[in-house]
Amino acid sequence: MTSETYTFGNNVSYEATRLSLRQAGVIHTDTIVIPRRQYINENDYNQAIEDINKTFRVLKDPETGQQFEIAEANLQADPTKGFDAGLSTFTSSLTNNLGNAIELALRAASQLDHRRLYIASPGNGKTSYWSKKEQQYIRRTGRFTQEDGKALPTIAALKRVLDLGGYVITRLSTDSAGGAYVTALMRELPEGQVTHAYIKSRPNISEHGKGNLGNWQTYLWGLSILISDVLDDSRFRWASADPWKKKLEYVAKQTARQRMPRIYAPESIREQRIQEDVRTHGLNKMWTDMQTLSRGGAAQSHPAAVDTAYALAKQPEALVTYHFPRNDRLYNLLPEDAEIFLREISHLGSFVTSGQIEALIMPGAHRDHTYYPSFRQSIESYAFQRIRQ
Repeated sequence: MTSETYTFGNNVSYEATRLSLRQAGVIHTDTIVIPRRQYINENDYNQAIEDINKTFRVLKDPETGQQFEIAEANLQADPTKGFDAGLSTFTSSLTNNLGNAIELALRAASQLDHRRLYIASPGNGKTSYWSKKEQQYIRRTGRFTQEDGKALPTIAALKRVLDLGGYVITRLSTDSAGGAYVTALMRELPEGQVTHAYIKSRPNISEHGKGNLGNWQTYLWGLSILISDVLDDSRFRWASADPWKKKLEYVAKQTARQRMPRIYAPESIREQRIQEDVRTHGLNKMWTDMQTLSRGGAAQSHPAAVDTAYALAKQPEALVTYHFPRNDRLYNLLPEDAEIFLREISHLGSFVTSGQIEALIMPGAHRDHTYYPSFRQSIESYAFQRIRQ
């Protein structure tokens, strides 16, 4: 019998333990049921594929020369409503991973009322990596805001690029490492612009880099994450009966690459070099990311909570929903790690209002969103539809 970790996404509704942060660090716990989103329209999905191919480009910051890989979907939506945006995960980009384009199209087709913006995270695809000074800082602290609360210079460069492109981001949705990056971006965006954020599997909450083995502790943890992701992918692929995946998987794999020639054709933008010799799977980048994302908890002065407090000081109206899969190896112990994280945010940000931040503890693992798209989008829909109590 396959465990609940791998079959939970097959349900028609999803039960979650909800931790809601109230005043003075009080956490209210209850159980909620989130219904599965209705099936997406295949024509909407196909149109999103066309949009991604049409809008894929690399934007350059005029001040630093740093560049960022982006694409849009849902071009029919009213841009004055703002964009749903996210930064990619640990090694993900459109140019390096066709699966990211398919995920983007699926997510866009599930939220047709907003334009969707994809941003490849630092060092992935055509996006520039952190500067050497930034790399030293993030390896040491696990943070993406500086000591004065401002976002790192690379995030500031991204904000300038977004301004030049006319992208007004009002909602954020991201997975894994992207959750750390968008938190810093929230700090950099204009005050009060962000209304909602859905952040799944955010790192830097639990500590994984301390121990008698020193740096080997970090290396072994990172290696265990990579291996477990491969094993989980195999189990999820076998166990998933997600109707979105089963319906569109064949169509996506057979046609997506051919329908996005600006990204995947031999003479496409993907083949152009970036100005830095940075590789998505380069050893220095992988080691820097691994060290950075292993930092967390009290041993590192709660980097995720610090970044979040700075972000919410700039976005006081944002309703933030964190999604913690129970078997996600980013965490040492749930719900305890989530509770400590929430209380530390309350301690650092006395301005956080009651019910503004929620954490959903649910069955699943780090990469369940890849093979259960309707599950992931159902939780995002819940997060985006939240209203201030």
